[in-house]
Amino acid sequence: MSEQPSIPLLPTTTLLSRAQQQQQQQHQQPTDFPAVIRVQNLATTLLTASHDAWNRPNRLQPCLLSCSISFKHPFSSASSTDTLAGGDTIHYGILSSTIRDTVETNFGPSSRHSTTAEGGSGTTTQTVLAKIWQDLTTTSYNGTPSQVKKPGLLSPSLERIGLLSVTVTLPRASLLGEGVSFTASAMYNGAGEMEARAMEMNINRLRVPTLVGLNENEREARQMLVVSVGVDGVAVEGDKYFVVERAVVKALEESSFETLEALGAHLMDKVEEVFVNGRDYTVHVKMEKPIAVPTAECPVVEMRRVVKDYYR
Repeated sequence: MSEQPSIPLLPTTTLLSRAQQQQQQQHQQPTDFPAVIRVQNLATTLLTASHDAWNRPNRLQPCLLSCSISFKHPFSSASSTDTLAGGDTIHYGILSSTIRDTVETNFGPSSRHSTTAEGGSGTTTQTVLAKIWQDLTTTSYNGTPSQVKKPGLLSPSLERIGLLSVTVTLPRASLLGEGVSFTASAMYNGAGEMEARAMEMNINRLRVPTLVGLNENEREARQMLVVSVGVDGVAVEGDKYFVVERAVVKALEESSFETLEALGAHLMDKVEEVFVNGRDYTVHVKMEKPIAVPTAECPVVEMRRVVKDYYR
């Protein structure tokens, strides 16, 4: 999918902040979005898209779909009439059906491509995300108009939407973690036009025995670390989570650092080595050390770094 430079690709936190500022400016007072519709972790199955935990394409695996729609105005009509006919909300049942039907029709076991599932390089997770976005808004997630003439489910409502977010989670796409997720987000202006967007990839809660710590006893044996890695500002196409996870796990297995701070910087170096994005991005590392403090759930160290990747 081609880039559209006129639609800025921002870090997700920056996008959320900008959308919040726009909402406050419109209402001339500090305010959050007054109404939100969410569908969380809608379960389905992929066959003809994404890669599994061993980086094999076109393998049957579970998929969780989430969507969040933040509205600029309250549900005045729906709340006063107790009906959905006023058009100021979205039927979450229809939203759920649209998202799931998109995935099952195009990428599921009974999809039209399922007979050619074995072999080939496979369709990426971002393609799944892009197809969902297209069927919701009639545009791609980078703002490019779709060639499909049928209006998307949310197309008539984009003027009322301040922020839209869609997440595709693959809970079995990580060998040592709790799954991989891609999230596309965008903010819209009063004309229903996309103003800015974000794309992030997260590898969630890798559990790796690691030699790390200052204390004498911590130098004698490895202890379990729980590490999450995020790449925010993904511009490159492809399921890069396998190579990122492999690099992070290898670094953890070879670790002899005394502090999480030094280990975190090393992990970000390794992500930077293997993830070539073609433009700047932010890498985020969260490290949990569950048994370090017996009376606490776990100490946590989080680190972020902007990677100047544009000229690589």
